[in-house]
Amino acid sequence: MKNFSLLLLAGMLCFANVGAQNVDSLMLKKHVYLLASDSLMGRGFGMRGGRMASEYITRQFESAGLKPWEGKYIHPFIKSGMMIKTEGANIIGWVEGSDSLLKNEYIVLGAHYDHLGYKIVDSDTIVYNGADDNASGVASIIEIGRWLVQNRDKLKRSVILVAFDGEEAGLIGSSYMVKNNVIPIKQVKFMFSLDMVGMLGKYGGIDLVGNETLSGGDEFFSQLASMHDIIIKKTGGRIEPQTDTWPFGKAGVPSVHVFTSTVSPYHRPTDDANRLDYMGMAKIASFVSDATVKLSNLESLRPENKFTKATADKNTFVTGISFGAGRAFHLYDDEFYQSKVGFVFNIGLYTQFRLSRSIDLQVEAKYLNYSTTHSYGKFRTHDIFVPVSMLYYLNGRSDSHLSPNLFLIWGGNYSYRLSTKVGDGTYSSANFKDHSYGLQFGLGFSIMNANIQMVRYSALSSIDRNVAANPNYFIFSIGVNF
Repeated sequence: MKNFSLLLLAGMLCFANVGAQNVDSLMLKKHVYLLASDSLMGRGFGMRGGRMASEYITRQFESAGLKPWEGKYIHPFIKSGMMIKTEGANIIGWVEGSDSLLKNEYIVLGAHYDHLGYKIVDSDTIVYNGADDNASGVASIIEIGRWLVQNRDKLKRSVILVAFDGEEAGLIGSSYMVKNNVIPIKQVKFMFSLDMVGMLGKYGGIDLVGNETLSGGDEFFSQLASMHDIIIKKTGGRIEPQTDTWPFGKAGVPSVHVFTSTVSPYHRPTDDANRLDYMGMAKIASFVSDATVKLSNLESLRPENKFTKATADKNTFVTGISFGAGRAFHLYDDEFYQSKVGFVFNIGLYTQFRLSRSIDLQVEAKYLNYSTTHSYGKFRTHDIFVPVSMLYYLNGRSDSHLSPNLFLIWGGNYSYRLSTKVGDGTYSSANFKDHSYGLQFGLGFSIMNANIQMVRYSALSSIDRNVAANPNYFIFSIGVNF
């Protein structure tokens, strides 16, 4: 009976600890008021205010007792674009786990500290302080880090805390970290991004987008949130592409975006420190700190099978649907003229195979219809059109979902004609060839899931058996990746 009572008491204390407030709301408020003050001028990427923020975060990591990663907190990087180079820096601290084996696996807690900076309007300086976006997340990881240091004996796996730079400019800091293996990405088992967590009361809960990327993650987070009296409003098995979870997710790391929606003055100058719910922030930070401890102690952290397959597929190829329209004409090589310009459109599917960081192979299958002028009248055709192109990325393909990728296009194409008609039909369709082939070249760019291409297609063979008439198209197309 005595042993049963001790077990019951231990269970009650454990349960009570789960719902306890691990993080001090006053400390969160102190950090946000400093980071979101006018003196930091909106913490713009590559700007003086951003550097001031990084220095403040570094001091807080040090005072919290976080160990510097590989002997330093500040890890600089250079973002090159066109003729401009911008220097940024990620701030990294960590807490070493206690298990001799599991301490070599990592859980990452990240929050970006940059914001939009400021602008001058009629001689007035308008500062975008970014209190919710994302001084709230940075303040949270500072205080979560402090609590984890004080409770390091509860951690089996190690925990890395990162304040990312350049998120607003296209996930630059987190992409750089993953791409350059600043931390051992293959040993990272889970990642949290705390991005805009200052509006719990107003939003009425939190979003945990990506919770289903972790095997058993939906049940795990649901139970823990219930113990913390937090409502989860949005979940899912996809990685959020517009925050720092994206590069980690692309690398196959289960990643969750912790978020209280855009109910704050998102990307507006009125996103100020006095608007935030600091008690709610402390509640969220305590939830995340408890989740981190529990995840660090699980025997294994595995990605959900569907997420693993989807990640592998996306790293190998992407597919999508595209629609294009433009102008068409025939070149009459044996004559002194070419046809009048007509209209062309196409619709179909494409697949891009990743051959290297700079080159993709793009294969398309489309229905193509065009009309122009033949020597015997109005010419119309319906084709199955198969272009095969190489895409060369001028600056290498960016890992960031938000950064545009500019690429050159060149390759060959094949057409099979389903039907043709000229004028009133007196010119026999038997005079036209069923097959033709040609070349294409053009320019394109992609951003997020959109793929925009401007391509010139030139046939190398005539479609007419009697006249040297070579079809030519200039097509502007818009594609969307599945």
